Amino acid sequence: MSSQFIFNQYYIDLIKRIKGFAKKMREGDDADEQVFGKSIVKAIKDNYITLDKSSDEYIIHVRGIPSDFWASYTAIDDINASNDWFLSDEVKDVCIYKNIPVSSIRKLLKDDYLCHHFFSVFYLFMDELSDDDVKTYVSVLQDTKNEIGLDSITNVQHRKVVSRLNELKTKKGKETSGIDMSAMEDTMLGKLAKEILEDVDVDKLQKSIGDNGDILKAIGDPDSGFSELISNVSRKMANKISTGELKQENLLQDAIKFASTMPGLFGNAGAAGGTGGAGAASSNNQRKNEPDMASMMNMMSSMMNNKEGMDMFKNMMGNMNNQKGGSKQSINKPALKKLAAVNRLKTKIAKRNEMCKNDE
Repeated sequence: MSSQFIFNQYYIDLIKRIKGFAKKMREGDDADEQVFGKSIVKAIKDNYITLDKSSDEYIIHVRGIPSDFWASYTAIDDINASNDWFLSDEVKDVCIYKNIPVSSIRKLLKDDYLCHHFFSVFYLFMDELSDDDVKTYVSVLQDTKNEIGLDSITNVQHRKVVSRLNELKTKKGKETSGIDMSAMEDTMLGKLAKEILEDVDVDKLQKSIGDNGDILKAIGDPDSGFSELISNVSRKMANKISTGELKQENLLQDAIKFASTMPGLFGNAGAAGGTGGAGAASSNNQRKNEPDMASMMNMMSSMMNNKEGMDMFKNMMGNMNNQKGGSKQSINKPALKKLAAVNRLKTKIAKRNEMCKNDE
């Protein structure tokens, strides 16, 4: 795993984000933003028709940026004034991408911490690193709680940049509450969640939980609001899957996109660098130990397709509630796979019977 490989993952991820935001601006109502969005989309089309993860073109371009740019970045000492760096004369007009200056990237992302995150990664990985250093830096970037010590980073400037990024991460966490779901609003998952939430009876759910706040017990109760919610979700998903509106591959793409906004949510997959970030650069051994998200989602969609599957899901949740503290819940994976196969077969038979009826 080379430093260029990691660099390219992040570099391509950021250009995709920029393109997405620029297209939204181009299609918006504000005339000035329309012009700005069009100019960015044109710059990307002119210079980045194809994106090659193995190319050295991107890293060579960034290495060619004036040294004053990176010197001023490493010189930032006060994190409270770190965002002022983007406004400085030696920074704002520098093109991280061809014909796309820093000021434009900041305007599109609208998130200074995210800008710092990407620029820090570019600085760290634009020069050759040893395999051990690459692994160390990736681990630190995936460390959402800043629990990994930085003593193993021998390069003083690199250690300073990583330490400052950790401080900015902590600062951002204190300033914001909850999860920013704005990036998910236009995805299939976001639209499905919004549609489901419109039908949720919050008062009924609160009554189901009761004063002791035992949500697992409420889920296992067939007369609770949660039972009704699960049934509604099952029905909606079954209908959308049967009509083709809801597709597994699109759900998986949305899940990865969501993971990129919440580092560590799905383990190493899709860590802070996004779909092409450090999560994608985990070692082969790490990937072997990660859950197969596609299989999990396929299994869940099959379970949600009928009453037997949903009954099993609710029974599993009920068993979790009855499990004593400290013990680990055991899930019969072969049985789940068998159930998913049976459910798929039932769905095929039902569709075939329906076709036969229509032919008659």
